[in-house]
Amino acid sequence: MTIRPFRQRDASALAELARECARGETDFVLNPMWESVDEFEAEFTRFGIDPEEHLLVADVGDDGEVQGMVGYLRKPGESEAGMFCPIVRRADRGRGLGGELLREAQKLGGKLGIELATAGIGTRNRMGYTLLTSHGFRPVRQAYVMKCDRAPEVPETPEGITVDVAGVDDAPAILDLYLESGFEGRAGDAMRKLLDDGRHAHAVARKDGEIVAFVELETHWPKRPWVSFVGVSTPLRDQGLGSLLVAFSLAQQFEAGAKAGLLALSPSNRTALRAYEKVGFRRFRLIDALEKRF
Repeated sequence: MTIRPFRQRDASALAELARECARGETDFVLNPMWESVDEFEAEFTRFGIDPEEHLLVADVGDDGEVQGMVGYLRKPGESEAGMFCPIVRRADRGRGLGGELLREAQKLGGKLGIELATAGIGTRNRMGYTLLTSHGFRPVRQAYVMKCDRAPEVPETPEGITVDVAGVDDAPAILDLYLESGFEGRAGDAMRKLLDDGRHAHAVARKDGEIVAFVELETHWPKRPWVSFVGVSTPLRDQGLGSLLVAFSLAQQFEAGAKAGLLALSPSNRTALRAYEKVGFRRFRLIDALEKRF
C-alpha cells in the first residue's frame, strides 16, 4: 500500500469513494461530499487551491485501485483548514489504513503551514470519531446537515415587500445587512465579487426600495446548492421573510436543474430549524465538529 499525492486520474475513484461514505449514517463525513467528478473539481476551483497539493491518496501501487484518501480544504495560504476526513473503501477497512492516512495528513498539514484543522463527522460514525480523538482531535460543537429534496412552494409575498434576484449594485446594502446579522467579517470588494462570480446566487427583499432581507446560496455544486447566509433587518425578523427568500431562491435553483438543497445549522437554533422545516428541509445528518491544533 502506498500513500501519495493526488493525481488527476484519481478523481473518478475519489468521487465514488465519497458517495459510498455518504450513503449510511455509520460512514458519514461532512467532507468529502462529492457525488461526481464535476463536484470534486468545483470544490477546489471554488477555493482556488490545487488538489495535488492538498490531497493524499492510498492505493496498492501505480496500477492499483484507490483504497482511501485524506486531505484539506482552505483558502490559499490560510493557516486554518477544513479536513477531508480519512475515508477508506469498505473492502479495505479494519487494517489500520485510516490511521495511516491520518498520520500522513498531519505531516502534510505541517508542510502546508496549517495550524488548526477542523473535521466534521457523523455522530453515528463511531469508528471515525474514535480515530480522530485518538489522534488528538477534540469535539467543539455539533450541527445538523439538512436537506431539501424537492422544489419548495414559495409563500405569498407580504404587502409592501418585493422579492427579486440581487445584482452587483446591491452589494453595499447586502453587506450592511450581512454585518448587522453578525456573520464573519467580509469586505465590500469581496461582496461584489460574490455577486458576480457565477458560483453564488443572491436574492433580496425590499421595502420602500430599501433591502430588508437577503439570502446567499453557494452554487458551485449546481445539482446541490447550499444555503450559506440569510439575514433579515432587525425590525422585520420573525415575520417569515427569511423563509420566503430561501424558498424563492431554491425554487429557482430547482427550476434550473438542482436535485436537492443543503445547509448546516446549529441544533440550538430552534427558530431557524423550524423556519427551514417549513421551507421543506429535513434533518439529514447530525455531525460532530472536531478540531486539532498542529
